[in-house]
Amino acid sequence: MSQTPMTITRRAGHVDANAGTLLLEDTVREVFEGADGLAHTANFIDGMFRFAVEDADLTPEDARLHAQVGGRLGPTFAKIDSWTSSLDSGRLIRLVLSCPTGGVYYISLRPGETQFGIAREGAAVESGDRQMAKISDRVRELYSLGPENLGGYSTSAPALPDVPEPAPVQFEAPGADPRLVELGRRRVSPLDLHYLSGHRGGDHLFSTDVLADESLGTYFRKVSVAEHRKRYEEIYLASRQLVRSLAYRLGPALRGRPSRLVMDVEQGALYYRCLPDDLALFGVTLRQKNVWDADRRLESIIDDYLGGGSAP
Repeated sequence: MSQTPMTITRRAGHVDANAGTLLLEDTVREVFEGADGLAHTANFIDGMFRFAVEDADLTPEDARLHAQVGGRLGPTFAKIDSWTSSLDSGRLIRLVLSCPTGGVYYISLRPGETQFGIAREGAAVESGDRQMAKISDRVRELYSLGPENLGGYSTSAPALPDVPEPAPVQFEAPGADPRLVELGRRRVSPLDLHYLSGHRGGDHLFSTDVLADESLGTYFRKVSVAEHRKRYEEIYLASRQLVRSLAYRLGPALRGRPSRLVMDVEQGALYYRCLPDDLALFGVTLRQKNVWDADRRLESIIDDYLGGGSAP
């Protein structure tokens, strides 16, 4: 065990302290100590714990909790990867589960090697997310691999551009809130957020998308637009069940119930968001460079809807 005044590094007993291991640990620790988002991060190969870097002042209870959560998210990551594989959008590279009071992160550094992280209490969820993306970039550089632009952070737009025109409504049930439908169709665009659907419980209320836009045609070489729409609804239902089932396990670590799930694949991301009254939104972007832009676009819909704002 090595220690700095504010950080502890723990290594599994089966891991040799060779030069490669120490360089990897030092790289992760340098990123960890360089910002204020993460309280704990741990490295795994084939699901087996290798080492962790964490705040030195974590309580023993929190340290045990973080270790338990990190060790159990591997199967969840693999399950979601199996959901998204049929979309022909590449492997799952980043998973975020969060609520307003905390976040947990699980990322793929390369096939078979993953990194878990948990946000420091009181820190913005985005801060820990950006730290995890930086860990990915630095570690992949050690392996002579290119960056995967986790979260689209390295290519996000400083300010979201105006949406050129409203998206067509693909489906609208009698019980859909027309204000939410209108907000959605005026924010979905070929620029970043390409698909949005609304649900109450297991019921599909509406969907609006620009998947048929000619600028997105290269994303449907093997799987059709119609099949994507069908698959998105199936992944929504699976995401809803997953978030509900993880609430008990992750609640203590998050200091609240998970209400946001981000599934970042090699080409884009899928977003699940819980809203009050059993309402939920499901969004998709197909472009990796716009993952953070689409996330912000989705947040603007939620903020306006819950704040009583109208569509522009």
